[in-house]
Amino acid sequence: MEDKLLHKKIRTDSSTALTLAVMACLLLISFMSTPLTGQTSSTAVDLLSAFSGEPANQYQPYFQFSQASRIVAVEIYAVGTDSTTAQYSGQEHAWHVVNNILRITTADGFEGISGVDTYHDAEFGEQVLLELHSVAADLLALQSLDPAVVWAMLKRSRPELSDEARANIDIALWDLAAQRADRPLHQLLGAQRDSIEAYASLPFYHTLPEYVDAVNQYARLGFRTFKFHIWGSIEEDVRLVELIQQTFADSGYRFMVDLEAAYNYEEAQRLGSLMDERLFIVMEAAIDDLLLEQSAQLKNKLEVMIIPAGYNIYSTEYIRQGIETAAWDAGRFDVTVVGGISNALQLLTIANDADLVIDIQSWGHSLAQAVNLHLMLANERTRYFEAAMPKQAYEFGMQNADLLNLDRVVAPRRAGLGVEVNWDELVNADFYRKLSSEE
Repeated sequence: MEDKLLHKKIRTDSSTALTLAVMACLLLISFMSTPLTGQTSSTAVDLLSAFSGEPANQYQPYFQFSQASRIVAVEIYAVGTDSTTAQYSGQEHAWHVVNNILRITTADGFEGISGVDTYHDAEFGEQVLLELHSVAADLLALQSLDPAVVWAMLKRSRPELSDEARANIDIALWDLAAQRADRPLHQLLGAQRDSIEAYASLPFYHTLPEYVDAVNQYARLGFRTFKFHIWGSIEEDVRLVELIQQTFADSGYRFMVDLEAAYNYEEAQRLGSLMDERLFIVMEAAIDDLLLEQSAQLKNKLEVMIIPAGYNIYSTEYIRQGIETAAWDAGRFDVTVVGGISNALQLLTIANDADLVIDIQSWGHSLAQAVNLHLMLANERTRYFEAAMPKQAYEFGMQNADLLNLDRVVAPRRAGLGVEVNWDELVNADFYRKLSSEE
């Protein structure tokens, strides 16, 4: 991400280049051979302290490693159902969603779980399943259960791991710590509240009447705010905005649009200028996330709030650049795609220090929704929970995933993520794979 944002070039003569190349190879060999028992200066307690601004030493015992608490079993599941295959823009095809579930068990009987969604364009895929299986032996050999320490270790020893696989591991370790503490994860993270307003996030529809019907359908469930994934074609999208404003002018409903970065600056300004700010409150991913200065201009010209997609670009350097250029009314990312809670806490600390709202993304299956929810409840500057529709499709294989109370999502009461997996039901998915390793 740094290379894309900074485009920094370093020139050296041939002798210096050779020296640097040799040093780089030696460093790479050193990192690749670093055992998972190595040390790092950042710990989970450090992250919690920085995030909350208060000492968090009381939580140290929950991250403590011993031979009695070592990981003895690793199970990985890849699960997909046709009911969640959907389009998110008129400019692209339907995506197949796989719920990658990691389950780790310790010698003393505790479990940590996580679920991370991945999107596949032709068919269900098992890339993250195989990634996690490739690192299972490393997890069984861990001499630390501190997620921040393990995150840094794996960054050095397994740099090829995707952020999604890294998030699976990190979240499972945070869930494990909250299970040991016998408290919901958001309490461990420093809960600021126990519920948050939810909006119905709708998939792409092919006709205008379907959007109106969907609003009416989900309004009956108690929602008052709705997000549209729309065409990404200016003429079609103008017609949708005009229809929604005519149909729901006096409804009290509010609307957001996600353009999936399909527009250029002029198109985004045109659509945004047509939006009645009493109804339309957010324009997400109107232009490419890299165009920070143009995003800042758009923000200054329009009444509707401007936020990035936040799905592919989310480094600490990028957040800082967005803050420096005043590019957004709010930032955005998903815990499951930034490498997990450990990295998310760093990003939130930077944003909170700058008084930048972060609208944490939570589209996905129940386990992915849950981890994002827990972080929202601990971060008072996050405003909304994104509830993926149709709701039941994303609850497959879960026993207590319905956390909605009208248009609010309430905190899970069980320890950890608070969502129970029906392991026996997973085998009934349209796509199902399982791999496991034990000591």
